[in-house]
Amino acid sequence: MTIDIPEDLALRLEELAKRNDADVGDLLRDLLARYEDERAAKQKRWATGADFARNAKAAGLASPEPVDTSARSREILNTEFADYLKRRSNR
Repeated sequence: MTIDIPEDLALRLEELAKRNDADVGDLLRDLLARYEDERAAKQKRWATGADFARNAKAAGLASPEPVDTSARSREILNTEFADYLKRRSNR
């Protein structure tokens, strides 16, 4: 597919891609994803599981192995939640 865009815009895209060590297609993909995310945020919709997963992956929070939090929920409540409550009460 070919898209006809002004030359000055094409040059800006090429320079930005070069600075970010990416090709123009990858840069446009990232820019469109950011645009869609910002637009969705302006519409104040509720976040979906896919939104949380995308944000966690972008923040480097993804686990190399699947994690079943629900199976560990009792253990988490018994260990981490008690520490959380202690920290809150010591404020």
